[in-house]
Amino acid sequence: MPYKICTYCGKASYSAAESPSVKWLCPYCDKDISHVEGLTSLPQKEDSEGQEQ
Repeated sequence: MPYKICTYCGKASYSAAESPSVKWLCPYCDKDISHVEGLTSLPQKEDSEGQEQ
């Protein structure tokens, strides 16, 4: 499922719709993040030793 990281509050927003004509609003801060590049998978977290979890 596509998602975007809000450039205003930093939280992830998910949507099933991916169309340039759809206005994408962050559900946390209600800002328009339509301009943000969409992603398809969450980044892997690293532990304190730099290894993926």
